[in-house]
Amino acid sequence: MARWRLMSSHYINVEQLPDGTKIEWEHKETARESGRTVRKLYPVPMLLDPKDAADHNYPGEIIVANKFDRAFPNDIILIGDPTEEMEPLDDEAEAILAPIRERKVHPIESLPINGGMSTAEQKFMENMMTQFAKEIGASMPKANAAVPNDEVTELKDRLAKLEALLLAQAKPAAPAIARRA
Repeated sequence: MARWRLMSSHYINVEQLPDGTKIEWEHKETARESGRTVRKLYPVPMLLDPKDAADHNYPGEIIVANKFDRAFPNDIILIGDPTEEMEPLDDEAEAILAPIRERKVHPIESLPINGGMSTAEQKFMENMMTQFAKEIGASMPKANAAVPNDEVTELKDRLAKLEALLLAQAKPAAPAIARRA
């Protein structure tokens, strides 16, 4: 039997706690036709936090094992593999954890050294951007296209006439002054 001490919070699969509590989620559904309640139970992972005293199965710590042993009745039986954040407490636990530590690749260390994309990703992005530029470029008007001079002159003349008309309407009429003779 292998035993580990949890060093950090874990969501782990356990069949049941030492007190017999099963770790499962219950889903209830009532059938419309018959009115009967259908109940389904699903096994779910359990959060165990060494900082939370309510989770401790031994004073100040959480111990998990891969098999039940009468010598340690409070151990929580782990379903699945241990993690690197579990401290092995015996030789069997160390032997089980060693291959896991060897094949473990840290997420940051697995990133490319240059911090960029692989060559295949770069080619894909270049092709995608080229295709995008072709599609968008065909539907967009050219920004530097020259406007014919006669159109510009015509617009300027229209603006000048409109401005003169607005100024003429805005000027108040001169007041009539009566003169005495």
